[in-house]
Amino acid sequence: MPKLSICVISQNEQDVLEACLQSVSWADEIVVVDSGSTDKTLEIAKKYNAKIVHNDWPGFGPQRQVAEKHASNDWIFAIDCDEVVSEKLKNEILNRFSPETLPRENVYYVNRLTKLFGKFLHYGEMHPDRIARIYNKTFTGYNDLLVHEKVKVDGANKIQLQAKLLHYYKSTYQDYCKKLHRYAQDSANEKHLAGKTSNYFDAYFRAYYAFVKNYIFKLGFLDGKQGLMIAKARYQYTYDKYDLLIKKGQN
Repeated sequence: MPKLSICVISQNEQDVLEACLQSVSWADEIVVVDSGSTDKTLEIAKKYNAKIVHNDWPGFGPQRQVAEKHASNDWIFAIDCDEVVSEKLKNEILNRFSPETLPRENVYYVNRLTKLFGKFLHYGEMHPDRIARIYNKTFTGYNDLLVHEKVKVDGANKIQLQAKLLHYYKSTYQDYCKKLHRYAQDSANEKHLAGKTSNYFDAYFRAYYAFVKNYIFKLGFLDGKQGLMIAKARYQYTYDKYDLLIKKGQN
């Protein structure tokens, strides 16, 4: 059975890390790359015998790459601190990894189910949320994006796992919007460095479309008031992203 390394990136995650690491304690190795926690994050990581790596924050993609580099095993399962591997997902992964060897081109997708504002969300952009998370680092790895990073899957055998990865998003609406604003800043920086530009017609159109796509096309309204809150936040995030890009082009 191929050995599996869990790769986590962290900073001040004491409120959620325990549940995360407990849910993956069955894995062969846990790697935690930390960018300067001042709470009990590292104490919790040590409790689960994690390999702890200290690295200043370079952006999401590059930090994932640091975790890959320090993993002892070729097979990687990248997970966020506020995610929990359900018992069903654990058993599905172990079953998939039961053969002596696996094609290194295999990339496994999990379907993440998010709990936000007190409710598991089954519609909108939150679900289905199929993301590539398990892969062989000798074949592929994370891209360089500073935000919304992804595993590169060109030429991969894409395999969909059925059990849920549970995402416990522990934040208020205000905290959620602040986090999206930080993502907007990173995205604007990335677009600016790539030479991209925008204008306010484009910004408003993209923001309006983000709301309609999330709330109407993807049935976010079926999640009730939480669905509306998320659609409004996505509108603001999209507008902020392009507003910041416009301002960078004016400087």
